[in-house]
Amino acid sequence: MHIPDAYLSPITEGTGYCVMVPLWAIAARRTAKTLQTRMVPTLAVGSAFCFAIQMFNVPAAGGTTAHALGATLLAILVGPWAALIGVSLSLAVQALLFGDGGVLSYGINCFNMGFVASFVGWSVYRLCGAENSDSMPRRVIAASAGAYVGTVAASLSAGILLGIQPMLAHDAAGHALYFPLGLSLSVPGMVISHLIAAGPADAVVTAGALAYLARSVPELISRDVKPKLGSYARLSRAFLWVIVVTPIGLIAAGDAWGEWDLDRLKRMVGYAPSGMAHADHIVHPPLQDYGFSGAVGTPLLIAGYVISALIGCGLVALVARALIRGAKPASTVSPERNAAQNHLPEWMLADEPPMEPKDSQSSDFWIEKTLLKLRVSVERTIAAEMIAHGEGVLQRIQPEAKAVGFLLALIGVGVSQSTLLLGLFLTVAFVLAWRSGIPIEAFALRVLGAVAFFGIPVLASALLMKGSSLAADRTLLRLGAGTSLAITWTLTTRWTEMIRALQVLRVPGVVLSTALLTYRYIFVLVETASEMVTARAARQVGNWSRSQARGYAGSASAILFAKSMGLTEEIHQAMSARGLDVGLRHPQRGAWRGKDYGFAFAGAGCLAAAIVSGALHVV
Repeated sequence: MHIPDAYLSPITEGTGYCVMVPLWAIAARRTAKTLQTRMVPTLAVGSAFCFAIQMFNVPAAGGTTAHALGATLLAILVGPWAALIGVSLSLAVQALLFGDGGVLSYGINCFNMGFVASFVGWSVYRLCGAENSDSMPRRVIAASAGAYVGTVAASLSAGILLGIQPMLAHDAAGHALYFPLGLSLSVPGMVISHLIAAGPADAVVTAGALAYLARSVPELISRDVKPKLGSYARLSRAFLWVIVVTPIGLIAAGDAWGEWDLDRLKRMVGYAPSGMAHADHIVHPPLQDYGFSGAVGTPLLIAGYVISALIGCGLVALVARALIRGAKPASTVSPERNAAQNHLPEWMLADEPPMEPKDSQSSDFWIEKTLLKLRVSVERTIAAEMIAHGEGVLQRIQPEAKAVGFLLALIGVGVSQSTLLLGLFLTVAFVLAWRSGIPIEAFALRVLGAVAFFGIPVLASALLMKGSSLAADRTLLRLGAGTSLAITWTLTTRWTEMIRALQVLRVPGVVLSTALLTYRYIFVLVETASEMVTARAARQVGNWSRSQARGYAGSASAILFAKSMGLTEEIHQAMSARGLDVGLRHPQRGAWRGKDYGFAFAGAGCLAAAIVSGALHVV
């Protein structure tokens, strides 16, 4: 059902965007007003789930394949308008990164799989009277029926749009310029494959997922119960298993109905539509068909499929979580009280003043909000030190051996030209993180965030430059492997031990001194500055102006920094006057054990493997 580029005439593709732009605008407005804040993570995970299940191909009629959509399930959980946005995000990642569906036909694909499937499935669910029902079996059956009907309706819409192309665009000889099969073939071919394959698959997936949520995390499907702490973590862990088994979709051989290449179309109808030939290969996605360029063999195909699922689902979830915001809660302040005391900020009039400024607060307090967020980041950094104090595989390695091993491995990641080896580095980093007690969900989010942020220029260049998909694959894998190794190293090593290890490796003392002072003073400065600004705001009558907030926060930070530097200098002079050596000393190396030597040699082995694979031109 993912219609590729050049299968539809330009007028059809343009009409698709003209229809979807207002629908997206309405969806964004409706979502901002009605989507509750607690449902935003559900939308993010649900959108990623739609991406994942669409990678599961099932055999269909005539040697073709089809797949479930997941749009109805998402519409039941967060509403049809929010589901439209979630499915649209999933289709955008599929088209840009993996070449599944076209960029020019993106509007039409969103209309079929995002709008038609979501609203038809949700309407059937409501017609069955299950929306407000307390009977979970009834809701599961209604959701299954809605998913089946919604999927078939979307396939009917796609079949009609493909079938009218010969009438819209053809040459003087009567040959179609784009998709050549008429309505008599396109509608039955598309609908039958979804009636007997994709529809039942979507019904089973929707029923199973809803039943699992009702049993394991019922608070996520109840609009009256607030989600408990850890609900989304449990849901994410279950979702990781879905990603792991995505290679099952490789078992079903054959193309989806209507998504054939030019050679097969020529064999079917006797000619190659000229419009399709001229517009073919408009974009070159970096991970074409959810795999690596040049990958041969089952292990490489499976690895590429799983890594593609991780990258795609992570990007969909992160983008959805970043773009979608829940409706703001209504103010607890009465209009009369606010009118009588409008000289005070609204957040100070609330019955329970928040610890942090609300989003609805005046933008004049952006300095305070920034400092408070910095303080939260500092607290998280301190909490990360607790991981290094834990009992894990890497925590038992000598810091010097750990530094040598990780540095050599990072150099190996930088010079490696093998996608297989980079994927192995990434896998090893995740295994080490898991065995070292690092929360795997938070670890994966950090790695995906870094890959998404730094990989945007790579993906943009890959789409614009022909033949660069293999380089983009390697660069994305290099980013993921390098980031995961670096994060694993820093989270499993105490800061003082890392400084000591770097001293042993003869890192210049001025660099280490600066790092130590920064590490010690940044926490104190940020914490103290945040408390000063909060205390000043609590005693301030009326709103601050932007210049007042900026001036006070800036001067407070400067005074604190100057005092800390002055105190450091006084302590240094006093200790020097008493003959104390306060410089950084080179510590004696700790005794290495067998596992320490093994870890250092493993890092050297990673570097050697990267060099050898480059010399042998291993893909």
